[in-house]
Amino acid sequence: MNSQNSWSTTLFAARLKQIIGENSVSQFAKKCGFAESMLRKYLLGSSVPGADKLVRMAQAAGVSLRWLATGEGTQSHAAGWDRVTPSQLAIVLEFERYARRRADAGTRSAISAFVSDYNSRQLEVGTIGEVEKITDDELILWRDLAWERRVEKASIDEACLRTAIEIADELMAASDKAMDSEKKSKLIVAIYRLNATADGGLDRSMLMNLLISMS
Repeated sequence: MNSQNSWSTTLFAARLKQIIGENSVSQFAKKCGFAESMLRKYLLGSSVPGADKLVRMAQAAGVSLRWLATGEGTQSHAAGWDRVTPSQLAIVLEFERYARRRADAGTRSAISAFVSDYNSRQLEVGTIGEVEKITDDELILWRDLAWERRVEKASIDEACLRTAIEIADELMAASDKAMDSEKKSKLIVAIYRLNATADGGLDRSMLMNLLISMS
């Protein structure tokens, strides 16, 4: 995605001013939970917010995180970004920044390096939210959900669909979670897509994180 390859401090500052609106800078900073001086640096374009700060600002203003971070989409529509938790999304965004600094490495290599650095507390952000440890598969899943990865349209494979329904039922039974029909259908579709595109089969821990992220 183009949004992952470039960052304009000027355009970001303009979007930030827009969401602050009639609030004072100090009021909005307090609402976000960080220092007014930090927010002023973002407005001046002299500093770039980390993923955790972006999440806080989007939540405080009630706007799409994708729009705030990249300018893409609409201000109020969150697209696929509402299918991961704020902490998971913050990790995805932090990874994208990490990967840009290692443009010479392949995506899979960058994922493994990021996961290793995150788990060993080598990153400046430390840990994000409640997420103490992550795996390569979890990061891949969260990226796929956040960026709305698409599989090619194809006719429905009935056997694959039946498997997806059975897996969804097993996951909900194992976790003792109830879902309405809309959320369950989204879960089944997500499992179907993962099953259609995953190499070597589906990992149960990945599926449980998918269930947690959508419940």
